[in-house]
Amino acid sequence: MKINYEKPKAEDYVSLRLRSGMGNKDLERSKIAISNSLFTVSLYENEELIGLGRIVGDGGITYVVSDIMVDENHRRKGLANQIMKEINDYFENNTFEDSYICLIANSPADLLYHKYQFEYLPSNKYGMLRKQSTVI
Repeated sequence: MKINYEKPKAEDYVSLRLRSGMGNKDLERSKIAISNSLFTVSLYENEELIGLGRIVGDGGITYVVSDIMVDENHRRKGLANQIMKEINDYFENNTFEDSYICLIANSPADLLYHKYQFEYLPSNKYGMLRKQSTVI
C-alpha cells in the first residue's frame, strides 16, 4: 500500500465513492471538488485508489473533514485510522487554537473521530444541514 498526498483523478474518486458505499457523484462536479481540496490523503494498492480523506475550507479559519472512505474490500485493516492520522497531522501543523474544524460523522465512524479530538456538539450548539431541493 502506498500513501499519496496528490489529489486523485476525479474518475478514481467517483469509483472509490461507489466501492466504499458513499454513493455516486457527478464527474464534472467531482473534478471541481477535488481541485478545491486544501489537503488530500490517498491510499493506493497496485495503482488503485482504495482509501481517501480530504480537508476542505478556507485555509485560515474554517476546515471541514470530508470524504473519509475506504474500499469495502479493504476495510478492517486500519486504513481509515491511517487516513485520520494524516489529517490530524495536517491540523497539528497548519491550524491555530481558534480554528474552526468540523465534520459530519455517520455511526460507527464517530468512534474513530473521537480518537482525533472530535467531540459531539455541546447542548447549546446544533449541527445543521441545508435541505437541497430537487433540480429539474
